[in-house]
Amino acid sequence: MDATCVKPLLMRLATRQDARRIAEIHMAAFGPNAMLRAQFPTPAVRRALQIAIENKVLADIDDPKTTVLVVTVGSNDPEKSLDNVISFAKWSTPVDPGEDYIEPPWIWPEGTDLDTLAAWVARAAEAESRSVGSTPCYRLSFIGTEPSYCGRGAGSLLLQWGIQRSNTSGSPLYLESTKEAAAFYKKNGLTAGEVISLPIRIDGVSETQIYKEIVFTYHPVQ
Repeated sequence: MDATCVKPLLMRLATRQDARRIAEIHMAAFGPNAMLRAQFPTPAVRRALQIAIENKVLADIDDPKTTVLVVTVGSNDPEKSLDNVISFAKWSTPVDPGEDYIEPPWIWPEGTDLDTLAAWVARAAEAESRSVGSTPCYRLSFIGTEPSYCGRGAGSLLLQWGIQRSNTSGSPLYLESTKEAAAFYKKNGLTAGEVISLPIRIDGVSETQIYKEIVFTYHPVQ
């Protein structure tokens, strides 16, 4: 292919019109994930989850402490690029001590395995506390790319947004990564920390498997 025919990747703030597409990409990227399948254990629940994700995206776009970004192919005009969105990220920005802030809640679909979900959320929160303590930080909640566009550089654009703001503000950066994505974060200069694990059951199988994710942090350049 002629290099001049390759359309550029462009990053912009998400609009409310992007919410449905972001939910589609979320499910395309994370649908096979074992933890998602354990927490949302049937196809019907996972279909309902996509609607819940769309609603949470709308709430997050309106939330002053959350920045939702998208990457598009060829155009960053929100009126023209809805069908060209290929990747997204949600960044929680630092919350200073004493700020009166509550994140918009998730509304989970009926049939969600709330015990597994709560157990994982608790372990992740404990890991975050051990990693950055009470220091206000940038937190990468989700980052996902349409599978057919993986490896094109969209994820790096979205991650660098947080790294640049970490360096500018002096606030650290925190995230949890799947094992498959760990090399991506290492390549971008983040430091691997502890491994979070939880026994889970998926797809109605009675035997448990151990699900693991890796904590990554970034401390700004001094």
